[in-house]
Amino acid sequence: MQYWLHIHNTPPEQGLVLAELAEQIGFEGVLGDDHWFLPAGSGDHDPNERAPLPMDYVFPDIFAFGGAVLARTSRLKFGSCIMVLANRTNPFLVAKAAATLARISGDRFVMGVGTGWMRDEYDMAGVDWKTRVPRTVEMMEILRKLWGEGPVEHHGAFFDFPPTFAEPRPAAPIPIYMGSVAPAALHRTGMVADGWMGMTTKLSDLAGQIALIEEGRHDAGRTHLPFQYMVGLARNEDGSLPSRDDYHRAAELGVTQHHVGPIDHALGVLRSSFDDKRRFVEDFANRVMR
Repeated sequence: MQYWLHIHNTPPEQGLVLAELAEQIGFEGVLGDDHWFLPAGSGDHDPNERAPLPMDYVFPDIFAFGGAVLARTSRLKFGSCIMVLANRTNPFLVAKAAATLARISGDRFVMGVGTGWMRDEYDMAGVDWKTRVPRTVEMMEILRKLWGEGPVEHHGAFFDFPPTFAEPRPAAPIPIYMGSVAPAALHRTGMVADGWMGMTTKLSDLAGQIALIEEGRHDAGRTHLPFQYMVGLARNEDGSLPSRDDYHRAAELGVTQHHVGPIDHALGVLRSSFDDKRRFVEDFANRVMR
């Protein structure tokens, strides 16, 4: 069983300290969130949040923060959870940044992508909100091409380019996980992704979600390929935090990796202090990992 610490709403300098602590304790990796900006005064909020998302939450740049985490650690992995891929207008920049992280870290970077929930980000990027799903899938295809042997070319609905080199390439394929919640999105995850970065979910819902992903894998003829299930467990019905036994029950369903947090969610608060976050990490290690 592998555990990943989900660092959320944390200044980057504090996030680095938490990442170093996570490596010392024995976490497999840490995850960073991704939003370009949050519109002040907007009534929109993440429908998956337990409470409306404050618009002044801190979201460090995913690649800059990931590079710092990987440079400050020797074993810890870093992942994006979740990068809103389709509102990045240039797949070459994403491919190059991700490949660079993979090369300098010895393949310790994994990419989690999703379609996002906030239309404002797409509007700011000049990307049509209605195209976010097929655009995401096409960009995943392009990333895999650019990370392979060059030159490569692509002729699709959203991007078109002639034979092209995009160095550096990663030494090994970078896993692309998808974050998904809705049934159609879970099915799509099985069809095109290398893994699932599930939202914080109830243990009782896991079997049904995994079944939809497996159905997608079957329909796409991908059941022979490796696939990782990463998910965060929500609090139990009685309000208690998931126990070691709960994590083992999830493993019996096929979950191989758990993301722990976001910490504010796990604590049930909107804004936890750095000391609160550090105590949460240490308590989780003592309660579940050791």
